[in-house]
Amino acid sequence: MPLWDQFKWSVRHSKKQLLESLLVVTAITLGVGVIITVLAMLLSVGQQLRGNEEALHFRTLEIIGKAESSRRDGAPLVLLGSETESGDWSANLEEVEELHRHLPANMHAYVESFWLAETPLLPEEDSDDMSMAARFYGANRIFVTGTTPGYFAFSGAMLQRGNFFVADDLKNQSRVLILPDSLAAELFGSDDPIGQVVPLAVHGGEETLDYTVIGVLESPPDTEGGLTVYRDPRMAYAPVTSSPYDYFREGGQTQFSNVSIGLDVGVDIAAATETVEGEARLIWGDLIAVRSSLLEFRESQKQMQRYALLIGVLASVGLVIAVINILNLMLARVLKRTKSIGLSMALGSSRHMVFRQFMLEAITLGLVGSIFGIFLSFALVNVLQRALGAFFDTGMLGTRIFLGFALGLIVSLLFGVYPAYLGSRTNPVDALRTD
Repeated sequence: MPLWDQFKWSVRHSKKQLLESLLVVTAITLGVGVIITVLAMLLSVGQQLRGNEEALHFRTLEIIGKAESSRRDGAPLVLLGSETESGDWSANLEEVEELHRHLPANMHAYVESFWLAETPLLPEEDSDDMSMAARFYGANRIFVTGTTPGYFAFSGAMLQRGNFFVADDLKNQSRVLILPDSLAAELFGSDDPIGQVVPLAVHGGEETLDYTVIGVLESPPDTEGGLTVYRDPRMAYAPVTSSPYDYFREGGQTQFSNVSIGLDVGVDIAAATETVEGEARLIWGDLIAVRSSLLEFRESQKQMQRYALLIGVLASVGLVIAVINILNLMLARVLKRTKSIGLSMALGSSRHMVFRQFMLEAITLGLVGSIFGIFLSFALVNVLQRALGAFFDTGMLGTRIFLGFALGLIVSLLFGVYPAYLGSRTNPVDALRTD
C-alpha cells in the first residue's frame, strides 16, 4: 500500500474515534504550547543579555550615597563599608577628576545633569515637517545634557568639526555647546555653526543665556538593539557647570549625588566594580555604594529564567503524564482493531506495513497537536508580554515553529512506537478467531 493511502487510512481511523483523537491532540497542544513558550523565553532572555552587554547603559557603573542605595529596592549593590549611613552624600568636580585620574585608561568618570531650554532660533509653532524629537520636546525646545569630558571619551562620540570642551571650560563655567549635526543644520542651515551663538532660556524663565557652539558631532552609526548615545537630534551638550540651575551648588562648588563610571567594550564588570570600589573608598570612605546596571539586569533575567524553568519542568511533567495516558489510549485502540489487523495481514499486509500504519496515525495526531501548540504559544507570549513586559525576541518565529514540530514528533514516537509494535506482532490466525 502506498504511503499516501496509509496516511488516509490513519486519518480515517482517527475520525472514527474522534473523541479519543481530540483528547490526544488537546493534551499535546497544551504540553507543547507551554514548553515551547518557556524555551522561547529562555532563549530570548539569553539573546537579549548578549545583545545588551555592550550597550552604553550596561557598561556604566554608578556611585551613589548609601542612604540613596538603601531606598532603592531589588537592586544588587556593592556596598563600600559594612553599614549604611543615614546622611546624604555628594561629590564635587575636584573629587570626580581625582577619581578619573586614578582609574585605568579604559574607565571614564563623569557626571551629568539635564535641562530643557527654549531658543528663538527654532520656530515656536508646530509644522508638518517637524521631527519626532521636536514634537516630543516642543517646537522651539532642545534638551541639554550637562556633562564632563569623560562622557565623550566613554561614549565614543566623533566630531564632525570643532572641539570638545575641556576641564578649563568646567572650571570657568563656560557657556559652550556641542551639537549633533542634525540640530546644527536645523539651527543654522548651511552656515558654519562653529562660533555661532545659541540663546537658551530655561522653560518658563525670562532670562536668556547665550551659549557658543564649539563642536558638531557626527551622526552615530545605525545599530540594531542596545542603547546608544547622542542619537537624539534635539540633544545638545554643555559643561555641567554651565547649568542655569543653582540648586546643586554648595559652598561655591558644584555638588553631585551621582557619579558615573563608563567602561570600554570588553572590560570585565566584576573586576571593574572592585577597582572602582577601591579607588572610591580612598576618596569618600564608607559613605557610598557602587551599582552596576548590567549586574542588576543579569540578576533580574536570572530570576525570570528560574521562574521559566520551574514552569517548564511542571509543563514537562504534565506532558510526560499525558504521554503515558495517551500510550494507554493507543494500546486500547490497537486492541480494538485486532480483528481488522488480522484480516489485513491475511490479505497480504506485512508486519512492517501494519507498524507503519499505526505510526503514521500517531505522528499525524502529534503533528496536529504541535500546530495547535505553536498557535497556543503565540497567544501565551502575547499574554506574558503584556503582563511582564516585552522581553521576547520577535525574530524567534522560526525557532518556535521548529521546537513545536520537534516536540510533536518526539511525543508521537514516545506514545506511538510501542502500540504500533504490538499491532505489527499480531498473529492473523488468532486475530481472526476473536469475536
